[in-house]
Amino acid sequence: PAPPAAPPVAAVVPEVGSTAPTAPDPPVRIRLPALGVDAPVAPVGIDDRGRMAVPLDVATVGWYRFGSGPGATAGSAVLSGHVDDREQGYGAFHKLGDLAPGDPVTVDLTDGGVVAYRVEAVSRFPKTDLPVGEVFARDGAPRLTLVTCGGQFDYREHGYTENVVVVARPDVS
Repeated sequence: PAPPAAPPVAAVVPEVGSTAPTAPDPPVRIRLPALGVDAPVAPVGIDDRGRMAVPLDVATVGWYRFGSGPGATAGSAVLSGHVDDREQGYGAFHKLGDLAPGDPVTVDLTDGGVVAYRVEAVSRFPKTDLPVGEVFARDGAPRLTLVTCGGQFDYREHGYTENVVVVARPDVS
């Protein structure tokens, strides 16, 4: 059985009151064809420890609603999901680290629109070294940042030792 789920993003996220670029509409679904993922997306905020909250259902991906949204003209739209859970099994982002540059990512919006991206980079960071300012940036070129846990499971800390971070850019083809 899988270990209990731990929040994929363990670092404290930027302040809620900061201004983020507006997106066309909130995301409701993400598709990662290379991994066979077609998962619902729910808006999330910050947990009681100041970290990005993640839906309890491991099949659902969370969108950080206080940051940029998919389709915004600037900044990083952050979606985070679980790797697994002892009781629920594998999560939507279980194989996120298997994505490769060039893989397509699509995000459906509540208004019926679809935002298309292409994976640019897949990185792994120790949880203590997650580049929070970059992951949650509200400025710069528009991008989609997908985050989950990775590395070994630390039973003493009840969580994984790394974060897997995928950055995708708008697909202009």
